[in-house]
Amino acid sequence: MVTTADSRLTLLRRLAWACVLLMLVVTTASAWLRLAQPRPACFDWPACRSADRPVAAAMVPPMLGAPATLALVRGTHRASATLVLLVVIAVAALTLAKPPRRWAAGRLALALLVLALALSVLGIVTPGSRASGVLLGNLLGGLLMLGLSWRLATQLAGWPEASPALRRWARLGAALWMAQAALGALSGSGHWSAAPVAHMALALVAGSCSLGVGLAARQQGRRVEGTGLLSMTGLQFALAAAAAGSAAAPAWVLLHNIGAALGLALMLGLGRRAES
Repeated sequence: MVTTADSRLTLLRRLAWACVLLMLVVTTASAWLRLAQPRPACFDWPACRSADRPVAAAMVPPMLGAPATLALVRGTHRASATLVLLVVIAVAALTLAKPPRRWAAGRLALALLVLALALSVLGIVTPGSRASGVLLGNLLGGLLMLGLSWRLATQLAGWPEASPALRRWARLGAALWMAQAALGALSGSGHWSAAPVAHMALALVAGSCSLGVGLAARQQGRRVEGTGLLSMTGLQFALAAAAAGSAAAPAWVLLHNIGAALGLALMLGLGRRAES
């Protein structure tokens, strides 16, 4: 017999997976809009971003920056971000409003709500800003929301927690991937001339960590996450090579951004504790 609690759990699971998909759309659209902005031409990345190079004329990427395309991507970004906010409010209410309360899921929902509101305020008070703080706030906030959405969905789906050692390594890996994402964004924006070199150097550390976490996850029976993380890490290196070989072509960088978002989500999922 299906109870009210069972029906509520089913609805929560659907909302959580919807939040994951919506946040993937939001982070992809955000990366698209960022990469479509005019930027100096680059023909020999990362050397073209060094401080001793004269600044080249700014160019708009023809494929990503077409006016009609940008209008569609902006509309998709706004609609998806609004839906995420509504979904998160619904999840928070369903988990915390009445018994049986799901405190762990409720805390994740509240964290997502705080992040969503903070990003909304950031967008309102800094419209069109290219400051490094605004850039990193939007980027890291969106990636963290995607990762927490994945953690929420897997928790509500009843996926078991990882071992304490694997959780610690997964959290370290998530921190490294976040740092990689920040350095990647700074590399393309020109805010820090040393960012491209730091980005490439940290890639070896972050990649090694994620490969180890992926292998350990598979050994512990977490085949979905382990295989996904191993595949995503290999794909990231391939996309990075393609981007570097094409003078940081925006299309390759966009795919690289999406891979980073997915890899970070898998890491944060493995780093969660059991529900309490």
